[in-house]
Amino acid sequence: MKKILLLSIIGILIVPMVLAAGPGGMHEPGTGMGSPVMETAGNSQVVQTGSEGDVLSDAEIAGLKLMREEEKLARDVYLALYDKWDLPIFSNIAKSEQTHTDAVKTLLDIHGIGDPVSTDDRGIFTDQELQTLYDDLVNQGDASLLEALIVGATIEDLDIKDLNELIAQTENPDILIVYNNLRKGSRNHIRSFVGQIENNDGAYTAQFIEQSELDGILGSPQERGPMLDENSNIIPGVSSELRGPQGQRRMLQSGNYQVSGGRMMNVQRRADNRMVIRTGASSVDCPLYLEMTQEQVQNETKFYANLSNGRNAEIKIMPDTASQTALQRLKLRNCTEDCSIELREANLGDQVRAVYEVQAQRNSKVFGIFSARMQVQAQVDAETGEIIRVNKPWWAFLAVETEE
Repeated sequence: MKKILLLSIIGILIVPMVLAAGPGGMHEPGTGMGSPVMETAGNSQVVQTGSEGDVLSDAEIAGLKLMREEEKLARDVYLALYDKWDLPIFSNIAKSEQTHTDAVKTLLDIHGIGDPVSTDDRGIFTDQELQTLYDDLVNQGDASLLEALIVGATIEDLDIKDLNELIAQTENPDILIVYNNLRKGSRNHIRSFVGQIENNDGAYTAQFIEQSELDGILGSPQERGPMLDENSNIIPGVSSELRGPQGQRRMLQSGNYQVSGGRMMNVQRRADNRMVIRTGASSVDCPLYLEMTQEQVQNETKFYANLSNGRNAEIKIMPDTASQTALQRLKLRNCTEDCSIELREANLGDQVRAVYEVQAQRNSKVFGIFSARMQVQAQVDAETGEIIRVNKPWWAFLAVETEE
């Protein structure tokens, strides 16, 4: 039974673990988001778990029910904020929260505990305190993008606090596996939200955990790699591929980096939630929601884009090479006016890839007579250098394009 339980939990949590992932006064100190009363830990209830006959305390059962709805609350709030602000960080982290609430649901099912989530509809909760909290947080996040990002950090702040308390009240190894990995995910999420807050000229101060704990989280890199047991040790048997590369990955920062072949790449973060990457005479814009990371390997630096499907795409093709490939395909000598190059995520059928996208205006003559400006686009795979898409207007076959 124990092995089946561990495999079920690993299967659900594995994607967010490979990923890198209300204002004060909403609750009384020590209660968290509807946290169960710790003094009841001595009471216990026998539940059906199979041949091992595990016994969970009332507090452990209440904690699992709380986390089932609390993780759903995070997902629902982030989906609402994504609808409002169309910022991918909300949709990306909402996907992670879905795996979190699913992991807790697995524990509830195995232990024969009733599921407090009566409907998966957004914004509906059995716990009335969570219901009120959801409404308050969505209203706060509607005020501005900065407030929405602060809401995200607040949820993760409170989630870490509740998990700290729930971890302290249980010795059940299966529950600890889930809670430790949920807390690991929340640490990654709060790093991402606070980074976006600071990029929008804001600041975040701890509201539920100690400021020293928050400072420690923010001062350390995104946590990736293996599944952890109740003692935060690597679970044996998990593929070494999931433990990440030997080098330590960190968030990509402004500066100069030596890449393959001894070439140099310059990275500059901008104040508008973007950064600029330059190699040679070419530069590309990059939206920060890709959560670019860097890894030092001997004397060179490798770069990765963390995609919304959980995959880390290594950026093997540098901007100058990619732009040259795209411009040649579009019959452009260079990218100047009415031309942009961006490193972004692209959905190609059922695949998600990191691509360089070149968009430009081209001069042409329809029927060889009438002058017209044509919007053209080309995408280059950032991992392989392959041209994967070229877009032109429907009437392009009627036009004669001149070399520019």
